[in-house]
Amino acid sequence: MKKFLWVIVAILLVATFSDHPRLKPYKEQLYGLFAETAGNASQVHGEQVLRTIETRFANFSAELGQKQQEELKRITSSRAELIAFYQAYCKEKQFNPLFFGETQNRICSTIKDFEHGLR
Repeated sequence: MKKFLWVIVAILLVATFSDHPRLKPYKEQLYGLFAETAGNASQVHGEQVLRTIETRFANFSAELGQKQQEELKRITSSRAELIAFYQAYCKEKQFNPLFFGETQNRICSTIKDFEHGLR
């Protein structure tokens, strides 16, 4: 418990004197490392969400035609494609010649379930 308390005190001291010219380069390196790690973590999360959506689509794609299955694969090829599809056909309700009615509703509801993880 004492060691943990000393670590907290050390962190507070560094935070207090972090504007000192001697400490500033180390502080910037540390912040850069944290920013890079956080960016990588969010990218992995987005890729995991994309694979989960792809798996859910695979569950009901057997009921669809070949062109529809190819379009689902194209949509799930990247986050940008998936977000663009969701924006155009789910939010703006544009007509999609391949997906309409119940199929489009299922696709949109699946994407909506994971919308937050895609952004």
